[in-house]
Amino acid sequence: MKTQTILSTMLLVLFSMCLQAQGNFVLNPNGEKDLAVVRDYINTISSKNAAQLGQTHASNYVEFGPRWDSPGTKDDMIRNIKSIWDMTSEVKYDRTRMISVNVSGDEIPEYNGNWVFLWSVFIGKSKDSGKEIYLDIHQTFKIENGLITLSLVYYNELDSRLQQGVWDGD
Repeated sequence: MKTQTILSTMLLVLFSMCLQAQGNFVLNPNGEKDLAVVRDYINTISSKNAAQLGQTHASNYVEFGPRWDSPGTKDDMIRNIKSIWDMTSEVKYDRTRMISVNVSGDEIPEYNGNWVFLWSVFIGKSKDSGKEIYLDIHQTFKIENGLITLSLVYYNELDSRLQQGVWDGD
């Protein structure tokens, strides 16, 4: 346990140093508002609240990842979340960590603005088998005017399929 704490602290320090070295990344002084938007989104997914799904997203929302058939729209995101709900009896996020940063002065204008980085373990309980599926995820959200306008998600899709038993390794 002590080793994990030391390692986590070292990684956080290195991450902070990398952000500062970039020069155009700073911790968002008003980041709590952006973090609250992402928390609302996570709570909507975990509670399977269909009426709230999409309320945290702008109408021009775009998503990328983890597959090559990106990008997706707000309607695609809603459809994807509902398909997860159809396959699972329970959904939750565990060991969630978030940080809010502001990017300015980047040569690519779309990169400038407020971003929230999320690291978590996504857990879904399969309706078919009753088995819990665990996925380490990293999701990045761009927040504008209190809404998510862009997200990128990274997780091991093969691990997901193996845990669900839908890919046998051949």
